[in-house]
Amino acid sequence: MKHRPVVLSISLVIVVIIMSSFVSRSALGLVVRACEVNSTLTGSPYPCLKIVRAQDPLSSYAVLREPTDKERTILAPLADVSGIEDPRLLAEGAPNYFDAAWRERSAEIGPRAQKGSPQDFALAINAASWRTQDRLHIHMGCETPRFRALLKTHAAEIGSFRFTKLRTNVGWWATFRAADDLSNLNPLKLVADGVDGARSNMKNLVVGVFGSTLPDGQHGFYILARIMGANKSRGSAEDMIDPKCAPDDLAQQRG
Repeated sequence: MKHRPVVLSISLVIVVIIMSSFVSRSALGLVVRACEVNSTLTGSPYPCLKIVRAQDPLSSYAVLREPTDKERTILAPLADVSGIEDPRLLAEGAPNYFDAAWRERSAEIGPRAQKGSPQDFALAINAASWRTQDRLHIHMGCETPRFRALLKTHAAEIGSFRFTKLRTNVGWWATFRAADDLSNLNPLKLVADGVDGARSNMKNLVVGVFGSTLPDGQHGFYILARIMGANKSRGSAEDMIDPKCAPDDLAQQRG
């Protein structure tokens, strides 16, 4: 019973943080920290869905619904990583948060995941200039019809060994990599090494990863990236991801 006041106090803090509605750019970091503390003291990751701790602190992460939009699921590191521009993410042995998000995809679509191919999923991360929170987070869901159409339209242009700049107005770069998962594919490192000017301008990158099955049955991932300029045309993570991942969307993707 002596721990009850502490637990109640933590719960109150968590509620206050959630009610802040992401007004502060540090709110996501506070929510993740609250989940971590609550998990340690009570065994519950609330208000997150899951806490995963690793031997390397930088590899530990939380999976949670976005406080301002309960239909959106995101993955965020427990460590203080501000965003895609953090140089630690390109270092030797850096964690692959996209791989972690891919492995946690059932947290997003739950039982619906059983109705579709495991490739019918998408992940995206915003550039620093687009995000509202200074804590790295990957959006999880299914590709939107707009990006499904973009990939289909430009499929013939997209190669498997290098990034190709697509013939679009906003300057998307794309590649396709054959794989069943992302355990040996780190999209951030691939983009940094394969897209002109990316490594020196990581803070302005938006990156999308789309699971796909080619007509010949080959499984893999389309990786899209662009360097955001002053003109904020459409192409944020929110544009790429359908957070509902509805069954009919899965069926359309398989078709």
